[in-house]
Amino acid sequence: MKAENISRMGTQVADNMAEIAEKARDLSAKVKERLDDTYNDLGRTVRRAKTAAEDRLDDVRSQVKKRPLTSVATVAAGAFAVGILTGWLLGRKSRD
Repeated sequence: MKAENISRMGTQVADNMAEIAEKARDLSAKVKERLDDTYNDLGRTVRRAKTAAEDRLDDVRSQVKKRPLTSVATVAAGAFAVGILTGWLLGRKSRD
């Protein structure tokens, strides 16, 4: 009787292990599929961002060619503003 119980338990353990292995394979396949989808989505997003950046750069180049003095003045004003802000922040930090 004990030998039958041990044999039955061994069979149950083997069946459980096979079921766990099958679930692990299914989970692995799902994870791989999800990873592949994410990788492909990321690739598409990077390509879209690259295209958008190139389009914007072309727009900026054409504006600079149309109005070079305005472009230089805009950059100079921006640099001046950043310099003033940086000086104010550094000066404020040293007074504290």
